[in-house]
Amino acid sequence: MNMRWLGMLIVWAAPVLALAGKVDGTTLENATWQLTRVVYADRQMHAVPDRIEATATFSKGVVSGSGGCNRYTASYVADGGKLTIGSAATTMMACPEPQTSVEQPFMSALAMTMGYKIEGGQLTLLDAGGQAIAVFKVQQPMALKGVTWRATVYNNGRGGAVSLIDGSKITARFGADGVLSGSSGCNRYRAAYVTQGSSLTIQPPTATRKTCSRPEGVMKQEGEYLNALPAAVTYTIRGRQLELRSADDALVALFQAGGG
Repeated sequence: MNMRWLGMLIVWAAPVLALAGKVDGTTLENATWQLTRVVYADRQMHAVPDRIEATATFSKGVVSGSGGCNRYTASYVADGGKLTIGSAATTMMACPEPQTSVEQPFMSALAMTMGYKIEGGQLTLLDAGGQAIAVFKVQQPMALKGVTWRATVYNNGRGGAVSLIDGSKITARFGADGVLSGSSGCNRYRAAYVTQGSSLTIQPPTATRKTCSRPEGVMKQEGEYLNALPAAVTYTIRGRQLELRSADDALVALFQAGGG
């Protein structure tokens, strides 16, 4: 009799474990997660300031996002409620405070992660002892149109996606009239565009003819960005991040919402 009940308990235990990563339809991989709290070096949980946007998107074994200033990417393995994250590769921008005070413990938390749980739409990363080390909320996706997107990374046309020059600013706004416009770092630009589902076509842009000397290299960067735009054939929005990709799935440009 005891063995019979033990067998029943084993049969019913498996579905309970399967629920570790899914509550109310939210799973680890079907959302962009925005960091709300993280453990600092003092081993205390601290709230992330509202103006800092640190995120994590888990997809097909790769987690990526913003650390609050730099972009990062890392491999991960999830199995039930277990989660391990590999060493993160990051961009190397110099970051001011308080971004640095959030980014450093966030990267440490990712490296220390051994498990996770999702409850009420909230993701919590756990260390080896089962203690919470980072907490996230679901970040609601933006619409493509009517938002000012600020570029963080673009394809330089030489086989690589690179970060913007420090002190420079590139923006993009997809208007309801089918016109993409913004600042390319020095000049203003415009281009006709068409979307259908996640497909995107951008015509070669036109721009004003001003010359800028600061920051150094801004004119070269501007030309590379404008040349890259027509290569985009798809777009993806995850939370407040817009990603443009080419026909061979190369990154054309990466933007964050709210760039002014």
